[in-house]
Amino acid sequence: MHSQEIMRRIRSLIAAGKIRILKHAADRMALRGYTLPEIEQVLKGGFHESERDEFDQTHAVWTHAIEGSTRDGRTTRVVVVIVDELLVVSVVGPLR
Repeated sequence: MHSQEIMRRIRSLIAAGKIRILKHAADRMALRGYTLPEIEQVLKGGFHESERDEFDQTHAVWTHAIEGSTRDGRTTRVVVVIVDELLVVSVVGPLR
């Protein structure tokens, strides 16, 4: 999938309510003070960092990094997997 298709799928899955925060991401969100609406905002308004994509051989899926900002201006990277739902794997930030 190219960047436009990845972003379209992410937005579609969020709109359908098909988003799940995995434990590692939930831990990082709590540690860094992020809420689910902030993560959704980053994913909906951010951009795909294709150079950070990685193939997870253990689970046979691609991870995609999305960078964007929260309403309060925190630049954040969210790592996701797109399957039949959107899995949030990790949250990194604030960046810069």
